[in-house]
Amino acid sequence: MFQSLLVPLDGSSFSERTLRLAQNLAEPHGAALHLAHVHVHHPPDALLSNTSFHFEGLDLAEYEAQDRANEEAYLRDVEARVGDGIPVDSKLLEGPVAKEIATYATRVGADLVLITTHGRSGAKRVWLGSVADALLHCTHLPLLVLHPPPGGEIPIDAVTFGRIFVPLDGSELSASILDAAVDLAEASGASIILAHVVAGSSGLAGALFPMRPYELSAALDKADAYLEYEAQELRERGLDVTIAVESYDDVIEGISKMAETLGADVIALATHGYGGLRRAMAGSVADAILQSSPLPLLVQRPGG
Repeated sequence: MFQSLLVPLDGSSFSERTLRLAQNLAEPHGAALHLAHVHVHHPPDALLSNTSFHFEGLDLAEYEAQDRANEEAYLRDVEARVGDGIPVDSKLLEGPVAKEIATYATRVGADLVLITTHGRSGAKRVWLGSVADALLHCTHLPLLVLHPPPGGEIPIDAVTFGRIFVPLDGSELSASILDAAVDLAEASGASIILAHVVAGSSGLAGALFPMRPYELSAALDKADAYLEYEAQELRERGLDVTIAVESYDDVIEGISKMAETLGADVIALATHGYGGLRRAMAGSVADAILQSSPLPLLVQRPGG
């Protein structure tokens, strides 16, 4: 069960889209809500487009202090908007954004970090780049990532979850997301869908040597038995759990389509969180799902 939630804010209304969801998860169970903004050093906006003599006598230290004061006032304003009955506090941090958020999350004992992927609209001084991606490499805490669907924005009423879709592949890595998914289900009252996608004829090898019908049937039966075993353990904990097994040529497409067809509200999965060349070679299922599905993503890089 979540006892401490962290919401990083970058000053944009987009980054605040997670607030209502965080409140809905925190309020029923008395969880604490922590708000954080990371101060990023930058010169006055006009300094970049004017000659230096316009700024003779400008006290940059004073400007920086005023900037921090404005950011602290912004945090106090957001904190005041949080509903009564929820323990809430806010903190202005300073340093590398992802590292500072990860460090602060550990300091406040956060069980979950709720974050949007980008906060570029309507504000000049927001954190650019994918902070969520960088944060995944700095912490083993679960992240609940909200992002705009293609050509649109996060629906403002997307504040509760009814079904959590958990794709499993039989590995310990994929199953490591189950604890976080259970916590989210308990906090939101959602049911859990355990799913497995059997790859049919994906890639060159699959095209040359497609799976025979009896092989496909055996693979589907094996996946069904595996999911039923995992589901039974969760049902014994009082959770509403169903299973789903289907075959698709492409696993990523299969996960996205199954989640949509089954009416899922969030997709939960674990990731290696590889960076650099290793990530490019191994691929990132989490990144691919984030690009192919408009659903929020509960993602975690396991420790160890």
